[in-house]
Amino acid sequence: MRGEKMTNEQKCNIGVIGLGVMGSSLAKNMINHGFCTALYSVSDQERKRFESGKNNYRIFGSIKEFISSLERPRKVFLMITAGKPVDMVIASLLPLLDRGDIIMDGGNSYYKDTAVRCSECAKLGILYMGIGISGGEKGALYGPSIMAGGSPQAWECVRAILEAIAARHQGKACCGYIAEGGAGHYVKMVHNGIEYAVLELIAETYQYMRFVKKMGAGEIRSVFEQWNEGPLNSYLIEISATVLGKKEEDGGCLIDKILDVAEQKGTGKWTVAESVERGVYIPSIYEAQMARIFSTKKEERTYGAANLKYSSNEAPGLRTEEMEKALLLSMILAYSQGFELISKAAEEENWNIDLAGLAAVWKDGCIIRSALLGRIEQAEELSGKPLILSAAFSDIGTLEGSLRKMAAAAVLSGMPLPCIQASLQYYDYYRSDQMPVNFIQALRDYFGAHTYMRCDREGHFHTEWE
Repeated sequence: MRGEKMTNEQKCNIGVIGLGVMGSSLAKNMINHGFCTALYSVSDQERKRFESGKNNYRIFGSIKEFISSLERPRKVFLMITAGKPVDMVIASLLPLLDRGDIIMDGGNSYYKDTAVRCSECAKLGILYMGIGISGGEKGALYGPSIMAGGSPQAWECVRAILEAIAARHQGKACCGYIAEGGAGHYVKMVHNGIEYAVLELIAETYQYMRFVKKMGAGEIRSVFEQWNEGPLNSYLIEISATVLGKKEEDGGCLIDKILDVAEQKGTGKWTVAESVERGVYIPSIYEAQMARIFSTKKEERTYGAANLKYSSNEAPGLRTEEMEKALLLSMILAYSQGFELISKAAEEENWNIDLAGLAAVWKDGCIIRSALLGRIEQAEELSGKPLILSAAFSDIGTLEGSLRKMAAAAVLSGMPLPCIQASLQYYDYYRSDQMPVNFIQALRDYFGAHTYMRCDREGHFHTEWE
C-alpha cells in the first residue's frame, strides 16, 4: 500500500475497485475533493500506474485489506467491465461485508442485471446501487453527470460524496437519485441512445456539407463554431469543431485519414431492444445504431459505390442556416424519443422518475449536455406529453421546413442521411391523424380472422370478405 501521510489506522471514506481509465479518473476526483480513498485493482500494472499529487489515498493488492481499510458503513465503488466481472467481484466482496455496507456499480451494466443484484444483495442486508456515470475520462476526473439508482437508503449515505465529485451547473450538482432497482443504469442507457442519435445527426450534417456542398473541413469547422454560439450550443457541436481542426504532420486533416467503420459497446442495442419491448417509436436512435452496424460492410459498400446505379437529380440548394435549423429540430426530436422511452419505462416499472430533474442532471458533465436541456427541463415541469407536443417546443414548426428540405435534398443527391430522414418520419408520424394501419387490419382480418376495431362503435369485429 502507498499512503505517505496516511497511517494504517486511518479509515478511508470510500473505496474504488478498478483503476482503468474511468476508474482512476473517478478515484482522483474523489481524492481531489478531500475524500480519503482506498484503491484496489486486480491488475498490478494499474496499481503501479496510479499516481496522485494528493496524499489522502491508499492502494491495496489484497481485497481483504482494502475492505478492512474502509469506515463503516463501507462504501465500495466498482469501476469495472460490465457483465460477469461485476458478479465475480460482488461474490468476492460479500463474505467480507456486513449488513448496511454499500456496493455501487458505476459501469455501463444492463439495468435488469442491476435490478437482480439489488434484490440479491438486499437479502443479505447489503445496500446496492447502479450508478450511471457520463462524461468520459475528463468528466470522471473533473466532474461527471451522475445518475444514481438502487437503494434509497444507500443514496442518503453516499449522496454527499457523489454530489461533491459531480459536475455543477449554476452552482447545482449534476447528480441525482433516479429511482429504485436498475433505474440509474436505465436512464444512462437511454442517455447513450440519445448520444448515438446526436452523433449520427452531426456526422450526417458534416457528410452533406463535405460531399454534396463540397465544403472543406476548415470551412465546416467554422460553421460548427458559429452554430455553437447559438441554439445548437452543446458539447458535441463544440468538439466537432475541434476534431475538424486537427491536422496531420503533413498539414492534412486527420478526419480524412480515419476509416469510416464505427465501433460500439452495446448500450445502443439495448436502447433499441427496449423501445421494441415497450412499444416506443425511436427511429432516430434506431437508425444511428444501424448506421454503425452497416458501416462494418466496408468491402460491400466500396463495391456498391462502383456498381450500383444512381439516377442523378438536381437537389434544392441548402443554405447553412437551413442546415442549422434541420439539425436543431432533429436533435430536439432525438431527445424527445429518449425521454418518451424513459417515461414509458418509469410507468411500467413503477419508477417515480422526475424527468425535469433528469434534464437538470444532464445539463453539465455528460456527453449530451446541451442548451436544449434547459427547455426540456421546463417542458417536463409543465407537461406530461412527449416533448414534441409540449408547449415549451411549440415553435418547432418554424424548423420543420428546413428539415424537410434537407431530407429531400439528401434523397435527390443520392446521399444516405438515415437519421435526418428518420427524424422527419418521427415528426410526421406525430402529425398523422390518419395512418394506413386500418388497411393492414382489414388485410389481417381477411387472411387470419384477426378482427379489427371500428371508429364508429365499440368492440372487435370480423368480416367474411368473400
